[in-house]
This record gives sequence, C-alpha cells and structure tokens, in this order.
Amino acid sequence: MSLPNLNASVAGNLTAPGQASVFDVTEFSFVIRSLFYLVSPNETTYQTMEEVPNYFLKVFLYIPLVLIPEFVALIIQGRNLPRFTDSMCSLCCLILIFLPVAIVGQAELSLYMWCYDNFHVVDLPWNSLTTWILCLLGTDLGLYLWHRAAHEINFIWAFHQVHHTSQDYNLTIGIRLPAFNRYVAILFYLPCALFFPPSVFYVHYQLNYIFQLWIHSDAFPKVGWIDFIINNPSLHRVHHGRNRYCIDKNYGAVFSFWDIIFGTFERERKGEEIYYGLVHSINSFDPLYIQIHHLKYIWSKFMEYNKITDKISAFMKGPGWAPGLPRLGHYEDIPEIPEDKALYEKNLSFGLKMYVALHFFISLVLFNRIKITKAILPVTFAWLQAGFVTWSVACIGAFLELKPYAPLIEGTRCAAYFLLEILIQDVLSSSVYLLYGLRVAFLLSSLYWMFNLRRFGEKTDKKKSE
Repeated sequence: MSLPNLNASVAGNLTAPGQASVFDVTEFSFVIRSLFYLVSPNETTYQTMEEVPNYFLKVFLYIPLVLIPEFVALIIQGRNLPRFTDSMCSLCCLILIFLPVAIVGQAELSLYMWCYDNFHVVDLPWNSLTTWILCLLGTDLGLYLWHRAAHEINFIWAFHQVHHTSQDYNLTIGIRLPAFNRYVAILFYLPCALFFPPSVFYVHYQLNYIFQLWIHSDAFPKVGWIDFIINNPSLHRVHHGRNRYCIDKNYGAVFSFWDIIFGTFERERKGEEIYYGLVHSINSFDPLYIQIHHLKYIWSKFMEYNKITDKISAFMKGPGWAPGLPRLGHYEDIPEIPEDKALYEKNLSFGLKMYVALHFFISLVLFNRIKITKAILPVTFAWLQAGFVTWSVACIGAFLELKPYAPLIEGTRCAAYFLLEILIQDVLSSSVYLLYGLRVAFLLSSLYWMFNLRRFGEKTDKKKSE
C-alpha cells in the first residue's frame, strides 16, 4: 500500500477556505460538528487513504470563525481578550507544525501503513460500524498513553512542553504544538495498526486532535457529570494548570474515563484559581526558542551528571526528577499556588503589531506555495523556501521579544527575499498581483529597517529601563 500525496493537501491553500470562491455552509457545518466529534460513520468512512479528506486543513481554514464564540463569551464576562504576543506565538507554531509535512510528507502515516501491511493480525472490514467505534476507542487510548508518557518521560516532554508554555488559556493554545510531535506520538498509536485499516485510523487520528481544539478555553463553565465521560474545557484547564493539584492530571483527549481507569482524573476545584503555564515559566514568545529550550536543558543536565545511570535518567525519567528523587520527583516541591502569578508580557506598539501580522500573513502565503515549488522545481528550492519561512518565524519571535537585533535580521531577511524570488519566480509569477505585492512589501520593509535600526534599539532599551 503506497502513501498518497498527503503533504500536498496540507501545504496547499492554507490561506483560503476551500477551493470554492464562496462560503461553503456544508463544509463549515462539518467543521463545527467535527470539533465535538459529532460526525457519523457514514460521512467519515473511506476504503482507501487517498479518499480520506484532510480534516486538519478544513478546520484550520475556519479558525478565525471558530474563535468568535470564545471572544463573545469573554466580552460578556468582562474579561481580557487573548493577548497579541501570546496568540502570535501560537500562530507561528502552526506554521512550524506543517513545515515538515510540506517538505517530507506525513512520514508517521507511512510507518503506520507499513506496520499494518506487515503485522496486522485481523482483517477488520473498513466499512463496519464496529470497526469505526473500536478504532475511535483505540485511537483515544493511544493518545492517552502518549500524552501521559509526554509528561512522565523527559525526552518526550522536551517536545510536548511547547504546548504548555503559555500562561494564557484560550483556543489559540490548541494550535501551539511542537513541530516534530507527530513523529514521536505515532509510536503510541502503532498497536492500532495490528487491527485497524489505515483509512479508518487516519480519520480518527485527525478527529481526535481536532476535538482537542475547543477544550482549550477559559471562557466556558463546568459541565457537571459530563466530566466523568467526556473531556471538556473544565477538565483540560486542570491539565494545563501549574497549581500543585493540577500536575500530571487529565491526559484524556475525547474520553475522560481513561483518566478514571488509570488514576489520573482530577476535577476543577471550586474557588481556587488556576494558573497556567510551566511550573518554571520560560518567559518567552519566541516560537523557535520554546521548541528547543527544554532539549538544551536536558543536554546541560546530561553533561553535568557523572554517573551513566543519571545521564540516562535525565532523558528517560520525569521532568521533575533529579538524582536521589523518585522517578517523577516530589510533588511537594511544587507550590500549592504558584508564587509568580504575574503574566509575562512585552509591550509592542500598534504599528509593530500590524507589521508582525502582515509578515505572518506573507509567511503563510510563501508556505502555501511550497507544494508548487516541489512540483515544478528541484526539491532543494523547496527546502530553501521552507528555510526562508523559518527565518520569517524567527524574525517574528525576535520582534515579539523586542530583541535589539530584530531589525538587523529582519532587514537582512527582507533583502534576501529578492534572492529567493529569483529561484522560485515561476512559482510566484502565477499571480502578478501577488508577485508585485510581495516586492513592494519586502522593499519598503527593508528600507524602513535600514533607516530605523538604531531607533528601534533605543526604544527597546527605554522599555527595558521602564
């Protein structure tokens, strides 16, 4: 069984909803229902992988509309809307999630298909209701096992912690995921390959993650007895909390009864405010830094320890482990209520926010063209294009952190765009308006930073002194 061209559908048309030029009510209805897994087997059952739609793409195209109910709820409650800096960091992580897919495809599904072709022990019918339900449960259990391992094995936590770096809790956190998470998580799904056809698994693999988007919200109340069956925002708020009682709880994705069965279930406590983020906040909105900072920490511990067993334990035991402590460390060392309650923030000017938003959109456009580059040009050019998009994310991160070197690397990036254009002009010239729009944007941006490099540094120093 060969893997279909899944990366094309992921990388393509990420910036415009669907192929149609008008709003697709039927598609939008499916997107809303898929957020709550309210889809029927009849509409989500396919015989081959090639037939399975890219549900990830469908949902992400409508994210702006999906965010509206949360915004309305927050306004009614008189609470602050999501912060620009934190939300932009999450949006940049969305690009980083799909960049590897755009270049090398969904390799994790190739592994699943290979395992199914060579090791499956029973031929379950692809169009059976029983198969559909069992695969739903099997996929959800695989997610629970991976999620728990991601909190209890330091090396896996080094990837997953990206998702927990925000001190906020809103729907944008649902897309703040590690770039290479999929290549680790698939190992915990492989037992499903013993039983479930790839097309059935791929449907639930997508729907399981999509369901988890809506539970990332602090705007919606508790739901009573439903806590004991279905995961929901209240339970997942506990999971993201850094209060002591929240640590290592509620790993379930769709069903919460896995936590009840395995002893990790915890309900939200009445009257106790939950504080979000890592136990030790890293205080950064740089999407690249949050991807690698814990790997750097593990390596520093590996080099610090003398015993080989301690070196191995630095990777394989829990994030809270240290020599002489239990595998997961002592929960008593975590404060009942975090002592550092203040939110980390950087005060960007309105103009800088608009600039960052503009170049984020441009980065999406360039990312969107990677599949075309791969189709008509040498793959090396696609890698260069992906590198440029990564550079763009790095510049956005530098601006979000108000780094004094941000204008220098940004001005250099804007100038370098014209070299990239020479290489991929056949890709960009398909739209004259796009080509000239990019030229104007990058030319004006490079000129602006050329003449405002010192001024930005002075502003940054002033903000630091304040």
